[in-house]
Formats: sequence, C-alpha cells, structure tokens
Amino acid sequence: MEDSVTLYLGLKPGERADLEVVGFATAAFGEAVKEIAFILDPGLEIRLEFESATEGSLKLKAILRPLKTPEGRKGALIAIISTVLLTLVADLRTYTVGKLLDRMLTTEQRQQLTDDDIERIARAVKGVENGKIAKEPVRELYKQLARDEAIESVGAITKAEDKPQSPVPRSEFPKKAGIVKEVETSPKTRTKPSTERLTLISPVLLLAQRAWKFRDSYGNEHSYVMADEKFLAQIFLGRTRLSMKQNIQITANIETQEELIEDVWTPHRRFIVKVVRIHKRAPKQSDLFDKPKKKRARRKKKG
Repeated sequence: MEDSVTLYLGLKPGERADLEVVGFATAAFGEAVKEIAFILDPGLEIRLEFESATEGSLKLKAILRPLKTPEGRKGALIAIISTVLLTLVADLRTYTVGKLLDRMLTTEQRQQLTDDDIERIARAVKGVENGKIAKEPVRELYKQLARDEAIESVGAITKAEDKPQSPVPRSEFPKKAGIVKEVETSPKTRTKPSTERLTLISPVLLLAQRAWKFRDSYGNEHSYVMADEKFLAQIFLGRTRLSMKQNIQITANIETQEELIEDVWTPHRRFIVKVVRIHKRAPKQSDLFDKPKKKRARRKKKG
C-alpha cells in the first residue's frame, strides 16, 4: 500500500478550477509537505508525485516515496501525512488529535502511530498554525486558492472515497494567507460536550459529586466529577449495579471545561453529567452490593 495524502479542493457546482491557480497551489502544497517532513524526521528524504483526479471536487494525490527508507521509517511517513491532514482542518480546537486521526487515517495507518507519535504530530500542527513551520508555503497555498472564486474550500484525505473532515472554507483563505490578520474574539474558557465510552479505574462510593477515575478510549487516564445525581442515587438504592470486575465500561455524556492557553484549548475539568449505559460483559459475576450466595448442596443420586 502506497503512502499518500490527497489535496481536496471543493468547487462550486458546475465549475472548474483555474489550471494556473491549481499549479501554483500544488507547488506550494508540495513545499509545505517537505518542510513538515524535515521537522518530523530530518533524515527522511521524500519525493512527491502528483496525480490529478476528478471533477466537481478537484483531488490532487501526493504520493510520498522515500528515497532512502528502512522499514522502521514507515511510522515517520504516516506521521507526516497525519500532520498534513490536520493542518488543513478548519478549527482544530473543536477536536482532539487522536479522534480526528481515527476518522482520517486507514486502520492500518492508525495502528502505525504510537502515543509519542501523536504528541509529535500535535506539536508539529501547532507549529504550522503558529507560523513556525512551513509558514511561507502554507501562506502561498492559501494565497493562490483565494485567486480562484470557483474554489470554495480546501482539505486533505487519505481514503479516495472520503470527504475532508471540517475543510477550511473560502472565507478563511485571506487570513490563512496572511492577507488579513486574525482577531481573537473567542473567550478564554469554554465547555465542550461529548459522549464517550470510559473504563472505570476507581469509583468514589459516596453520595456526593466526587472525582472518579476513568480510562478513555485512547488509554489516557483522567478524573471525572460524577455529576449524575440520579445515577449515584440508583447505585446506593441498589437499582443500578456495578459488577465487581476489571474493565467496567460506561457510555456517558461528558462536559469538559477548557481554558485557552497559548492559543490551544486545554482541558481543565471533566464532568459526567449523565451515565447513558453500563456495559455488562459478564453479568454472572458478583457486584459491589451483592451478598455472597450460598452454594447449594448436590443431591446424591439414588442407586
């Protein structure tokens, strides 16, 4: 399987992109990919090969071919592709890097990335956003795209049948090109709702809003304030039972309080506002509030 990332240009219905604009934009995109590659792995030399594609939405497929690459560099190529994908997302602050990559990469590609890779990708994306990495080619890309009114958005994909996750709209092109300066109008705090499946690590068996520890779907451990009073009451009334075993999982509605620190939304506190479901994989095991069951004596068969 080849390693590639496709530049996806959303076009107005029935219109075609200007060939000159596409050419200059493609060249700028290629330079940006190479600069990102150098930051993530300076020893990796790559060559980009572009393949043009379909109408309606113009797709320019960039195939990354390493010039000198041992098998161990496979993860580096996926990290480069991941960074390029995330660079062309409209507003990264509304997502987490891990969740976006789950949607944007193939299963095989996602499995190549370690937790350390994810952290490196996040730092590189932040560097691109702050103009510290690939500043000039990224600006040139948006400058060229802004010239053609037929182009309504830009994003990136790895799967041919996909559409970009939250592509950058045309209205953002001037700002991304450095033509218009960004004015910060957002507050310094916000609350982000989500629905997540969590694995219980340690509960607090008190009828009060205390912090329970859970592991999320990416293996990260966090404290969540149990704010679902109905759920707590049902536990202590015996109407809801938690199995006394490892890997107890729940699906819950979460509210995460975030603070804007150095232009990055950072989680501050997490609240479970509603427990939607307790996943019972082993219903025959005892739970925290069950009394020990007496074993029934076996009757001897009469001869």
